[in-house]
Amino acid sequence: MLLNHCRLIKEFSGGVETADGAVRLEDGKIVEVFAEALSEADSSAMADSSAASETVTGSEAVIDCQGKTLLPGLMDTHTHIIGITGYSSELLKSPMKLFMKSAAAAQAYLDYGFTTLRDCGTPLRVANFVRDAFAAGLMVGPRIISGGCIVSPTEIEEMDSIYEMYSWADGADAIKRAVRKELAEHADYIKIMASGSAFHKQGIPVQPIITAEELSAAVEIADMKGTYVAAHAHGDGAIRLCVDKGVRTVEHATFISEETIEAALAREDFYLVPTLSAMYQNPEKTPLEMMFLVDKLKNMLQISTKCLRKAYDAGLKIGFATDSTVGMDQYEQGIEFQYRSELFGMSNIDILLQATKVNAEIVEMSDCLGEVKQGYIADLILVDGKPDQDISVMYHKPDMVFLAGERVR
Repeated sequence: MLLNHCRLIKEFSGGVETADGAVRLEDGKIVEVFAEALSEADSSAMADSSAASETVTGSEAVIDCQGKTLLPGLMDTHTHIIGITGYSSELLKSPMKLFMKSAAAAQAYLDYGFTTLRDCGTPLRVANFVRDAFAAGLMVGPRIISGGCIVSPTEIEEMDSIYEMYSWADGADAIKRAVRKELAEHADYIKIMASGSAFHKQGIPVQPIITAEELSAAVEIADMKGTYVAAHAHGDGAIRLCVDKGVRTVEHATFISEETIEAALAREDFYLVPTLSAMYQNPEKTPLEMMFLVDKLKNMLQISTKCLRKAYDAGLKIGFATDSTVGMDQYEQGIEFQYRSELFGMSNIDILLQATKVNAEIVEMSDCLGEVKQGYIADLILVDGKPDQDISVMYHKPDMVFLAGERVR
């Protein structure tokens, strides 16, 4: 397949900058990137040559991109494919229903250009099974990096609506057992709770809920198995503990201090994964029992605007994530792109890099994803506009989406 007459941005295409280029896809990968569009004659000749070498007749498919911008597929490195409130006790009693609903929800991310997801916790580890079904080709869906169940010290009551998303463990030995269990159940990495949660009515986000020994135990076992720990942490005390104990990614990082930023800069393998859009709330769509979140998250957003801006200005590596799910305003309106630009003053290029190349580093796939580059997997999106100049282009669904070289939108 040839994507002809596409606009390429050098930061995402191996240095190739052009308003009228071309990209050839073959066997799910990018095989050539051209700084100039190919003429019909050139395309036919090259297609015939390629077909002859593979003993396949006929010309390749050619898509005229009409000068629109071609980017790597987007990545959300903190989502919950079925949402925080997307399941019920009825679903939990029927694993197959839970699987089917989760798979359908995950497939919908492709429509928004997200070709890779890092799921940060699902009940019954259902994201593990959706991941495997997609990878086996049983269904078409984005790449999923799954953390299985969230490992956490005891923090919320058993009647809490998302109690089943967690694997509860208290003390270093129990944490080790819980981490080993998640890895035995094929988690790709470990998600752990280091601070209180804003989502829980009794949660205190600034309050650490894990000890140094417990956190070190989780990192030790993950490291032994060749993977890493991602930690939910809002308060600075919990964030600093994560930095000091070898956690790879800190999720949210809402109240990070200048001192912790300095400590984090000393680590090469550390990333912040803010989820700004998770603090967006539409009171008209908020259930009565969740109205406590509106003011709580509004205050958190105001404070984090200052804290995370300092982290960005200092040069900390920052990933792109939403802590939200397709179907929510956050996805429908591109809130994460909007907030990073308007509230945090991030440059358009940096925001796009966070959603592609930096996230590819976070999920340890930077050698094959995150760029429009020869030899890379052909996860691509085509957008109508110039997002490097106007980030609002990303508030809407892309015109086309390709997953491993196959057009899925």
